[in-house]
Amino acid sequence: MPSTRPPRESSPDSAAAVRVIAVVPTYHPDASVVQRLLALADQVDQVVVVDDGSGPSADEHLERVAAEGIVVERLERNSGIAAALNTGVRRALADGADYVVNVDQDTDLPPGYVATALSLFAKSNAVTRLGIVCVDAVNGAPALPTWVSPEGFGLVPEAIQTGFVISRECLETAGLFDERLVIDCVDTEYCLRVRDSGFRIAVAKGTDIRHSIGRRAELRPFGVPLRHASGGIATYQYHSPFRRYYIARNNIDLMLRNVRKRPRWVLTVLKREMGGMIISMVSGPQRIAQVLAIGTGTLHGLARRRGMIPDWLRRLVT
Repeated sequence: MPSTRPPRESSPDSAAAVRVIAVVPTYHPDASVVQRLLALADQVDQVVVVDDGSGPSADEHLERVAAEGIVVERLERNSGIAAALNTGVRRALADGADYVVNVDQDTDLPPGYVATALSLFAKSNAVTRLGIVCVDAVNGAPALPTWVSPEGFGLVPEAIQTGFVISRECLETAGLFDERLVIDCVDTEYCLRVRDSGFRIAVAKGTDIRHSIGRRAELRPFGVPLRHASGGIATYQYHSPFRRYYIARNNIDLMLRNVRKRPRWVLTVLKREMGGMIISMVSGPQRIAQVLAIGTGTLHGLARRRGMIPDWLRRLVT
């Protein structure tokens, strides 16, 4: 059924002739995802949804968006965010995309975001060689640009991939996402590789996205609650044991890849991730599963084992 939606919005600074395609991986989407997809369609020429093995539970919602003219591709089995993104990016490039927009299913892009990103590409010069435009803030927390380009763009070394607007040249030069990582650190690895390929990552100043970043858990080392001076129990960013396996493994993998090239970056990541892993193992929830997942992930990272989490470990930690 052809779409009756109006042409995408544009800004005076963006090139009207460019073709922009959004890629959205989904996993067990609900009605709220459908509404986000329909809103996103107003900002781009085409939306490509890649469902990452949800099965029949997603049929109703995917059929609805397909009826609105959104392209839907379905993977037979859950393969991870990198594989789903790559499936959509390949489709977008084959369909003539000049720019590809990555959007997670739980992300709300602000109106005009894509047009703002395109205006940066239009103003960028050859010296800056802009490859990616990313959001300025996530849930109100602003980015802190490390450099400023000659055009006045704030430049960052890495960013969250939801909201990425990537040029075709960047994708064809730096390549696609590393599917061996499956989930977690996929965006970090890609940003490092993009920079190694000579491209820059700019912030779309003033843009703020709504994005789910998981839940907070009470900080209870070995069951003892830690309290603020006000009396409330302290909290930390909780990740399930399933996610912790990938976080531990993939961070070690990236540190080993970059230890000679970026030693200061490796030390920063090591310090940051060690704290999170220790808190997860001593505070829980699921302390035993956290220890098993993080310990196995650490060993697999050192051994450079990649791909999906082993079935035996998945069963134990989920």
